[in-house]
Amino acid sequence: MRILIVSDTHGDSSKFEKVLSLAGEIDLIIHAGDYLYHGPRNPIPNGYAPGQLAELFKSKGSILHGVRGNCDSDVDLMVMDLNELPREIDRTISDTRIFVHHGDQVMRQDSGMYDLVISGHTHIAGIRRKGKTVMVNPGSPALPKDSSVGTFAIWSTSPSGTIDIYDLNGKILGSASL
Repeated sequence: MRILIVSDTHGDSSKFEKVLSLAGEIDLIIHAGDYLYHGPRNPIPNGYAPGQLAELFKSKGSILHGVRGNCDSDVDLMVMDLNELPREIDRTISDTRIFVHHGDQVMRQDSGMYDLVISGHTHIAGIRRKGKTVMVNPGSPALPKDSSVGTFAIWSTSPSGTIDIYDLNGKILGSASL
């Protein structure tokens, strides 16, 4: 199974389309929040088209799973045809226990209960191991804070369970095995 991990798209339809193009065939999308609105502290992204991005998310329907970020509103959910968007996800995928949150559940992410923790919010891509837990922040394709090039991650659950962070030029910036 190939899973796209993304966060902080902030309404930039063109950058998310680039992510989808680079990701290739995917079975699932995990979004760590901040889908459409750029937020009052961020500049408006060059490809800012939240309506277009909402339609793109709607077209992904059953393969899109995610959490609510600090910039996500009830109106955002409405235009994406989502009844609700949880603050966190705790589930098992391919025998891997995962925890997904936007970036505000630090105590839970550090509990050691999970094989994989996915968070966003900082717009800084990173992957590291803490004990048995792999911590992944896919960064932001729209508004990266640590470089001029946006980022995302791909989790290949088989054969070895590898997560790679990519920039929008297709370069691998970091990897970890589960």
